[in-house]
Amino acid sequence: MAISRTDSTRDMDPFFSPHAVALVGASADPKKLGNSIMANLVKSSVRVYPISRTPGRVMGVETYSSLTQLPETVDLVIVAVDAKNCPGLIPDIRRSGARCAVVVSGGFSETGSEGTRLEESLVRAARDSKVRLIGPNCVGVLNTRLFNGTFTIMPERGNIAFVSQSGALGGASIYTTQARRIGLSKFASIGNAADIEIGEVLDYFREDADSTVIAVYIEGIKEGRKLYESLRNASREKPVVVLKGGRSESGNTAVKSHTGSLAVSTAVFTGMLRQAGCVTAPTLDTLFELCKIFDYQPLPKGRNVCIITNTGGAGVLAADAVSDLGLTMSTLSQKTRHEISSAFSPLASVDNPIDLLATGARWEYRVATEQILRDSSVDMLLEICVVPTFAGMTQVEHAEGLLEGVRAAGVQKPVVGVWLAGSVGKPGKDLLESNRIPCYDDPSLAALCLARAADYAQFRRPSVRDTS
Repeated sequence: MAISRTDSTRDMDPFFSPHAVALVGASADPKKLGNSIMANLVKSSVRVYPISRTPGRVMGVETYSSLTQLPETVDLVIVAVDAKNCPGLIPDIRRSGARCAVVVSGGFSETGSEGTRLEESLVRAARDSKVRLIGPNCVGVLNTRLFNGTFTIMPERGNIAFVSQSGALGGASIYTTQARRIGLSKFASIGNAADIEIGEVLDYFREDADSTVIAVYIEGIKEGRKLYESLRNASREKPVVVLKGGRSESGNTAVKSHTGSLAVSTAVFTGMLRQAGCVTAPTLDTLFELCKIFDYQPLPKGRNVCIITNTGGAGVLAADAVSDLGLTMSTLSQKTRHEISSAFSPLASVDNPIDLLATGARWEYRVATEQILRDSSVDMLLEICVVPTFAGMTQVEHAEGLLEGVRAAGVQKPVVGVWLAGSVGKPGKDLLESNRIPCYDDPSLAALCLARAADYAQFRRPSVRDTS
């Protein structure tokens, strides 16, 4: 079902889909943020106008002394100058034709009372000129299909939209997603959220056709009810995976000095997320791993898991995690048990977890995967492999067998892998992920992702029935 777009979200378009962008503070000095942002903009598919006090060219592009000197109107202005100069720029931003501006500059409410007064002045100027602001004290915004308006790298193109209250953490996460080949659609670092808060970005991402999953890092909030409504509305359309910073007393104290936001009770916030149908990430490392399962795989129809492994120990650990997380181990049908037992060594276990033994190779993984996926008692499949370095087996044949089994089964059920043995297992893991099978290094993480998928599917089922 197509999502109808509201006027308020259309007003956000220039932040993520501009045709022309002006950068105030463009610089040829590699030590300045204006240099890094400019380097990204010139590689983008937008027209770029650098504003600089130094006449000439920056990275081959002619500079302009002010926003009022531009040869055409622009859709977005990015500001990277001293905080004290930012409020005075707002009228010129509006005269340039732009209604949207990103202020990456720091030195506002995160620094104390004087910075707070400066931020209030910035917001007043923006409201007087009818200019919407993202920031200040942020990394910027990007759209992997169009442009990079940040001073961090461009991530791989994908379907995950990411909004972060922390600029540095958001930027660092982008490096992580690139290393893991996890694709993003859009990214917004909102910093102090002096004007536009997380809720408005969530509303925009909810309606964004390029984004199927939303990742959120949040510390403090200003308007809890509005945020709850945005989270709830977004979760009804697509998975929203949230990592909350400032859960401890020490973390809460750090929130104010970081982005100038108000800390909130962890219990209250967790309850709000649960009621809104959000997926909670316990750690930074799990944030995008959880997003990955929602991006790559269908939602499960129930909570029953079957485990296939070639090492008993890892199967035991996976079964423990499945139980701890409120999932259930599938009881396989007699037909499935017969098909598996007749195909494999008498030493192989046909109980769940199914242990194919260390000698299990491509063919065994294919047959087991196909038969298990066809069993109506199985809602989700977790496959483990310690890639053997003996008997002439290749590093990818177990992964190839899994993929062949999935295709042969022809059913829509979530499948995740756990490929162990470090660098020996990496080629198989990479093969699975290139075919959109999420693959992890720890059975507990794989089980966590399945559990969160089952929880979210359960949240979505009533709304699915209502719209059928």
